[in-house]
Amino acid sequence: MTDKQAKPAEPVTQNATTRYLKKESLQKLLERLFPGQTDFKIRLKEDQWSFTAPTVVKEEYIDGIRDD
Repeated sequence: MTDKQAKPAEPVTQNATTRYLKKESLQKLLERLFPGQTDFKIRLKEDQWSFTAPTVVKEEYIDGIRDD
């Protein structure tokens, strides 16, 4: 691989607090942001949702799906 060839981006594991956030809503958001993908390895870990996505998901997107 030469310097001019870009390497595929590494998936990013990210956490989001569970406060007012349902797993189903997070799954739908991720599917909307990353069409064609369904396996984001969403899991609950120490009162936080942990998931893996192709790139970082902005907090504002996650906050936008919280059930206040």
